[in-house]
Amino acid sequence: MVQPDSTKKKVIIFVPEFPVLTETFIERELAKLAERGNLDLSILSLQKGSGEVSSVLKPLVRYKRLSVSDIILSLRFLFTAKRNVSTVLGILNSCGMSASRRYYTLFKGMGYALIFSSFKPDLILAHFMSESSTIAAVAATVLGVPYAISAHAKDVTVNPHCMKEKSENAAFVLICNKHAYENCIGAVDTAHSHKILLKYHGLDLAKFKSADRKSDVPLILNVGRLEEKKGQKYLLEAAKILHDDGVRFKMLIVGPGRLFGELSELIGTLELSGQVEILGGGAGLPFSETSKYYPESDVFVFPGINTDEGDADGIANVLLEAAASRLPIVATDSGSTAEFLENGISGVIVPQKDPAALAEALKKVLNDKEFAGKLAEAAYKKAASDFDIEMNVAQMEALILKEAL
Repeated sequence: MVQPDSTKKKVIIFVPEFPVLTETFIERELAKLAERGNLDLSILSLQKGSGEVSSVLKPLVRYKRLSVSDIILSLRFLFTAKRNVSTVLGILNSCGMSASRRYYTLFKGMGYALIFSSFKPDLILAHFMSESSTIAAVAATVLGVPYAISAHAKDVTVNPHCMKEKSENAAFVLICNKHAYENCIGAVDTAHSHKILLKYHGLDLAKFKSADRKSDVPLILNVGRLEEKKGQKYLLEAAKILHDDGVRFKMLIVGPGRLFGELSELIGTLELSGQVEILGGGAGLPFSETSKYYPESDVFVFPGINTDEGDADGIANVLLEAAASRLPIVATDSGSTAEFLENGISGVIVPQKDPAALAEALKKVLNDKEFAGKLAEAAYKKAASDFDIEMNVAQMEALILKEAL
């Protein structure tokens, strides 16, 4: 039941960039939270991204960067919230920051505290375990309101910012895959580990169309940013193997990224221009366009890798989208893929950086329609049971209502 307006908790969602073309899971989650109508939501972002915004969120989003006047006016907190400011400095000191960095972060956080104060928030929820959530944590502490963090993958496993200190002082921390979750659990003292929660993002499966393939040439689909950890280089090498083995196929790669030129050149070098196409010209496509290719495809392929610096996907959102579209999936054993897919049951999982294994798995799925259908149905059932957005957002909302002032 929707609460009366006068009783709604006021929650600020702080996101560095919104909406991001390749982070549709954040927009979907916030849209569902807004649709439920039980919270008074405001979304504050530093810059506007190139993604799409649901109509329910458009009136809730504001873009704001600090101005000099914000910093100057926020200096009042040094006197009106002296004890809270002292607490902040202690937390930042525990992070190992130099004195100059501590005070830079403090003043920046106080500036945002001034901005946040106009919303009279009961809780501040910041996305990513990066510096932006440190600023949000400082602002919340200065204002004396609770804060929470929704963390994801690289921001936890490769370059977290003050993870231990922020997590231990947060109301709760939500993490969307076991690998990142275990990293965060390992960083905090045992007394605070109960605050770290594994919570998957979700999908509204009803919004995805099931496969409706009409072409007699099998279509292989890959969706993802054009960057190292997505492994498209190895996918193209696998496509070359398929081509040389006489397999009939068309492959579409959809995504933005700095490797567009390099991958386009590789397509030419491998003489695959007639079979492989990268859509979006390096800028990607909005989800409303990308989603059209799922039901038209015969198999979805995810060739991700774990990079040398430790960067890897959690449970890639595109795997859930493919499952929601009842597409059979071939994926590598990178990141948290095996947390969602079971090899031979709900997908085919092969070693990463192994084009031959990718090619062989794609052949099997394309040639065995019965096997492909069983994979697709099992993946769909897994998505429906563990990644239903109604259920997952309801749990998130309950946490917010419990912890908000």
